[in-house]
Formats: sequence, C-alpha cells, structure tokens
Amino acid sequence: MTRRRWNPSSDRNGSLVRKLGREFLVAANDIESLQASGNYVNLRVRGRDYPLRSTIAALEARLDPGRFQRVHRSHIVNLDHVAMIEPLDTGDARLHLKDGSTLPCSRRYRATLRERVE
Repeated sequence: MTRRRWNPSSDRNGSLVRKLGREFLVAANDIESLQASGNYVNLRVRGRDYPLRSTIAALEARLDPGRFQRVHRSHIVNLDHVAMIEPLDTGDARLHLKDGSTLPCSRRYRATLRERVE
C-alpha cells in the first residue's frame, strides 16, 4: 500500500480538525507549521493552533516534501513562511516566520534547511 502525499492539488479538501466543538477543513498550503504534542500535532494556521490526533511522522509522510521541511524532532515548517534563519552558538538555529513567530531548528536539520531556502 502506498501512502498518498498531502498536497493542495491532489487533496483539495485538506484535513478535518476539531476545535471548541467545531470542525474545520484545513488545506495543506494554509499550514504555517506543525508541532508535536503527545498524541496530537498542533497545526498552526493563520496564527491559530488546531490539534489533530496523529503523529508528526505520519503527517510528515503525507505532506508535500517540496513545501514542508522537518526542522526539529517536534517541528515541521512550511518553507513559504520562513522569513529568516538565525544561527545560534550551539550549532542549532532559530527560525523566524513571516508572522513574527519563531521555531527551533536543530543542527541535525539545519544544513538541509539552509540549502532549501537559499
């Protein structure tokens, strides 16, 4: 069985998420970043977090690898939303997104990320 990539052109409806008793359809291209949180992944969409019961590895396998990049064991970012990469003395980095938020980037993923955004 092959897994289908989650990209806006092939999955127009996106993913169904629930928040405060309401259900929302979230398209992959609207996601700014993803953060693992126990048995959930928080999808960051237009400044709001939407929990989705899944693992970050399962979602990573469904996301378009041309648009999304794993940057930390708990974080995936939409490359279209990266404004700046700030190197840190430890070898890690801090990502500044266009909305002003920041994400950690571990040294394991830093080199690949720099190649993709430059």
